[in-house]
Amino acid sequence: MVQITPVSVTDERTTDVPYEDRDEDYSDVTESDLSDIEDDENDIANETLADRIIALKDIISPQYRPMFADAFLKAQGVLGWSLNAAWIATTSVMFLAAPFALVANSNMESSAAQMGMRQMQDANDIIAPGAN
Repeated sequence: MVQITPVSVTDERTTDVPYEDRDEDYSDVTESDLSDIEDDENDIANETLADRIIALKDIISPQYRPMFADAFLKAQGVLGWSLNAAWIATTSVMFLAAPFALVANSNMESSAAQMGMRQMQDANDIIAPGAN
């Protein structure tokens, strides 16, 4: 049969002494350890965005990397296809619809000019009937 024994976890340093007043023993820290910390800080300061992106591959385990690579390639293909489709649709509309819009605009301008001419002629007929 298994017996469970309660274990009390106490830390001698965590008595009622504030954190700043504790006497920590750092005698095992050497100068080389401190220089390693400074080297790490310099490496982080000189790290580029590309280095960080490359380091992200360590997050994904090797067995799942092909799955993520395939998903990325499929997404890249879909995005490329949709951009090509958008380009084709936009240029087609520009080549086909733009001339029709220009013709419609010129027709509206000419009909407006004709209407203005009729109004002027009607106004002249009212002022001086039979002057033509």
